[in-house]
Amino acid sequence: MAPKLFSVWEGVYESFAEAGGDFDAWESDIWLNKQISRTYEALEAYTTDTFFSKDYPLPMVVSMALIQKSSLSVLDFGGGMGVQYLETIGKVPEAKEKMHYYVVDGLKSIAGRPRALDQFNNLHFFDNLKEVPSSIDIIHIGSTLQYIETWQDFLTGLNDKFKPQYLVFSDLLAGDIPTFVSHQLFYEKRIPHLFLNWPFFKKFVDDMGFSLIFSSQFIHKILNQEDVMPNFSLPEAYRIDRGRHAVFVAQ
Repeated sequence: MAPKLFSVWEGVYESFAEAGGDFDAWESDIWLNKQISRTYEALEAYTTDTFFSKDYPLPMVVSMALIQKSSLSVLDFGGGMGVQYLETIGKVPEAKEKMHYYVVDGLKSIAGRPRALDQFNNLHFFDNLKEVPSSIDIIHIGSTLQYIETWQDFLTGLNDKFKPQYLVFSDLLAGDIPTFVSHQLFYEKRIPHLFLNWPFFKKFVDDMGFSLIFSSQFIHKILNQEDVMPNFSLPEAYRIDRGRHAVFVAQ
């Protein structure tokens, strides 16, 4: 027999007075010990730089930017078929009308997108950066930079052309490791894949004129598992547990 589920809530009342209850619960040993434990966990995460996020940070950045501006333009390089656009307008309601969103990806990916996306007038697809308007507020690169060997020239070119206010990197494969190239095994394919030294990457973006304002490790699902990255065949000094989110703002 399956165990009976425990409900954390019980009863329906009109007021605190009617409900009554234990208003000293926050002073109990159990409550205080749980707070102590969570605080030590947070201190450990702070010390080891292991705070986690389950979502891409782009919607958060868009919501922040819309406080300052009445309209926004976003370039999503490697944005596939527009999944991040849908997530952003789903989480930031006003973005649907106030944000122009430009996805740049391969021609096959763009051509194969569901035609239901054509209902979104502010969502635009290109297979060439040259076709994107030159005024961009936010550049988002999600799980893509690792496929660009000349990433320094690439980022410099993006910055020179678009002069963005924000650079948003999601699932950046960077950590306390040497910069190196590996193969990503994708079914029968072996994709050249770049891993980056995080301090070097951060300094490079800093030197471009940006400051880091948000950083978190990313809990991504690989092989249908939310766990550390399956990179155990790499030498230990070349492994990272997770990808990283990083948001930079122009100084």
